[in-house]
Amino acid sequence: MPQPPKRNNPTQPEQSTGPEVDANAQTSSEPTDLISFTTEAFRNVVAATRNCNAFPQGAARSLYLSYPGYARMLEEQSQRVLGLISKVLKTENISGDIKRCQGDEQLELVQECNDILFERITTNLDIISGLRRGNPHMVVETQVDVQSTSKAATSTITKETPRAGSWNRYSTAPATPSRSMVSARLFTAQNIMRPQIQFKVPVDNSAQNPFKPRLKEKPNSLKPLALLPEYDDAGNVVSFLHPYEFELLKFEPPKEQLQKQKPLLPAPPAQTELMLVDNVETLKQALEELRQAPQIAIDVEHHSYRTFMGITCLVQMSTRTKDYIFDTLTLREDMHILNLVLTDPKVLKILHGGDLDIEWLQRDLSLYIVNMFDTHRAAKALNMARLSLAFLLKHYLDLDVDKSLQLADWRMRPLPQKLIDYARQDTHYLIYVYERLTNDLLQAEQGPQALRMVYQMSTEVCKKRYTKPHIGPDSHLDLVRKTKRSFDNRQLSALRGIFVWRDATARQEDESYGYVLPNHMMLQIAESLPREMQGILACCNPIPPLVRQQLHTLHQIVLRAREQPLVKPILEASNNITGPILLQITNKDYNSKLNCPHDFSHQEETRDDLPTLLGLNGSGKLQRPSKPRLEAPSVPLAAPTLSLFKRQTASTQEDQLRLLRARKESQTMRMPYKRYMAILPLMQQQKIEQTAKENNELLKRRLCPAEPAPVNIKLESTTKVDEDPVYKLPLKEQLKRKHQPTADQPSLAKRNKNEEKPSASMSGAKPKVKNEPMAAIDQTPNAEDSDDDAVIEVPIEKSPTENPTPALSRRQQKRQEKNKRFKAKARTQAQSSNKPVQLPTNTATAQNFDYKNVDFRQFQGGAKRAQSTEIKSQMRGKSRHNNRNNKQFNKLFTFSKINKERKK
Repeated sequence: MPQPPKRNNPTQPEQSTGPEVDANAQTSSEPTDLISFTTEAFRNVVAATRNCNAFPQGAARSLYLSYPGYARMLEEQSQRVLGLISKVLKTENISGDIKRCQGDEQLELVQECNDILFERITTNLDIISGLRRGNPHMVVETQVDVQSTSKAATSTITKETPRAGSWNRYSTAPATPSRSMVSARLFTAQNIMRPQIQFKVPVDNSAQNPFKPRLKEKPNSLKPLALLPEYDDAGNVVSFLHPYEFELLKFEPPKEQLQKQKPLLPAPPAQTELMLVDNVETLKQALEELRQAPQIAIDVEHHSYRTFMGITCLVQMSTRTKDYIFDTLTLREDMHILNLVLTDPKVLKILHGGDLDIEWLQRDLSLYIVNMFDTHRAAKALNMARLSLAFLLKHYLDLDVDKSLQLADWRMRPLPQKLIDYARQDTHYLIYVYERLTNDLLQAEQGPQALRMVYQMSTEVCKKRYTKPHIGPDSHLDLVRKTKRSFDNRQLSALRGIFVWRDATARQEDESYGYVLPNHMMLQIAESLPREMQGILACCNPIPPLVRQQLHTLHQIVLRAREQPLVKPILEASNNITGPILLQITNKDYNSKLNCPHDFSHQEETRDDLPTLLGLNGSGKLQRPSKPRLEAPSVPLAAPTLSLFKRQTASTQEDQLRLLRARKESQTMRMPYKRYMAILPLMQQQKIEQTAKENNELLKRRLCPAEPAPVNIKLESTTKVDEDPVYKLPLKEQLKRKHQPTADQPSLAKRNKNEEKPSASMSGAKPKVKNEPMAAIDQTPNAEDSDDDAVIEVPIEKSPTENPTPALSRRQQKRQEKNKRFKAKARTQAQSSNKPVQLPTNTATAQNFDYKNVDFRQFQGGAKRAQSTEIKSQMRGKSRHNNRNNKQFNKLFTFSKINKERKK
């Protein structure tokens, strides 16, 4: 490969080796020489590749290596090529001896060298072609349509500033004048090199290793430096103690800081000296100047998008006469010498909302602060309307500060003048604001106690320690609760897998969660569970670079989640918590009158540019917006009949009499007995109602429906049928004597069906019954004898009804009476109560039993033990429907003797 022509040294005289060429001709021939050199280089590379492919391979190579001459030549050429490659690697400062490495290691060294060479070639070509001309700045602006009356918000919108997105164009139509556009701008640049690459101490993002302070010396100490670890229950180190914890516990603000201050307005920033500190010499000079100042205002600029834990890019400090800006990216390892000033308890450090600033200074610069005054806490103690620094500057200085560059990329180097001016304004007026706040706190109701409380809260902020971000097994559920979505087990499994992958990738690549995969894209992937890789890319717009690189890994996570069996959706993760819920311990006294549940002053304020109904005038005072007055209605309105808030001008005579009567009744004294007699009817009425209510409840709970009330029932006579002494004998003897046929009494089986009179086997005379149909049969069993067959027939006389029964013959009446008697006996055995059973007058009109009114809860089980004289009616007749429940009649068929006599 031909070597490129060497450049002539301009300091040495040119040698006349050929014809002289003027400068114009030489510059014009440079592109031609570059093109010819590139063409020749490609030609040689192609020829070398063709020759390498022409070498024998496989079985042919083994055959050729069997010849000693070919093997010797191949070995010599291989060593020569490795020697040339080794020289190139040493030129590029790549460590490693390629001759002693294996095949895979040799290939890695060659690839690393090629990457460096190609990157250098690409950079040189861009410089020659003019693509890289410095580091141009770029402003990305996003504007939001909100209702605002401040002039600062509307002044930032100009037609020369382009907006992001075609949907957010300017409208030529007249818009509502009460709404304006508030912009949030991201001030950045192209091709910013990552500063963490140049750090001497690499950044440790691992979750296993806790953050350890890198402090080597401890100035202004009351106790020697000791980095003491803290352990968990398993014996693992979880954190380290604060190096200046003892000094902060013993700190007491000096008396000068607890007295009234003399506010001194600083000069404008244009008339104040500014010192940019970007090397060690200027850092030491700034340290000596800061040690002479009694108060120092401090602020920190931070970047967290292209790094996992964040980077402190800039530190601003201001005294009464000078401003300092420290480049912490360059002086990261040397900024710790400022602890001589920051930990001095005699020098006051002033910060605004220093909660995060304290942690960032510890993590990146090993800086700690003792004796701090937080203006944010002071504004909260004074119950100001807003707590932001912009509001304090407007309140005390009537100064409108442009906060549109809060999203600027502070990694840009060199810093633009716009960012330098923006950084100075945060600390330039902070000392004056501190003095005004101190005087206001001393003039408050609590007086010096309020000022001491502010110093105490600021000291508690200085005790904060930085901890690394950590995720737990349920960290992804917090994201689901915030979005208020309902995920099933598959979606939660995918979300958990993607959440863990994002955390591991962000720690490994040193990128933020928002850069690796934003939350809304992660939720979209977990909710849709795409089957293909293109579906994952469709859920991301724009597609993050690391998602495109590791698309296969994400696809495998989604596929594993899809293979799980589907379970019912999990609406709230807190429902699965079975253990006891631990409540946070609070020091609030809820019984105190000073405690107010609607007091939100203890919460951090997130935004101070929200629209309000009250505006500020030129003097800084609140003013109400002017509202157009409503015109009076032309139609007269009628007076209301009833008014709640409007009293009558004059009362009528009836109202006066009513009020007089009510006043007399209230003044009249009544004796207790009269009060009792007055209330007695009411109590009786309530008692009657309560009794009726209880009776209704009892009726509803009855097992059987209520019996119909008898109508004009007249009892003629009540005659009890004497019991046959035969039934007092044993059962077998009863049947033998009772059913033995005689001459006077024929067999019951051969009894004539047309017989008009009943059999006279039973002792005693049966009373005569009138021709009217029987209404009821009163059964009064003997208490001593448990014979269920004793039925007492009660002749009754009933008043004629509207629908009289048709006249029956004597034979039909006897049959009907017999059937009713058998049914009454069967009902007596099945009935549990001792009340008489009333049979309906007409069997044709009898209704079916309604089981809906039966309370089955009253059935408690159990049965009464039968005695020896009981005749169980469990035999069922096949052809005689009327005699099915008659126990005595069915017993006749159990003896063969009776059957034989019956056949005769």
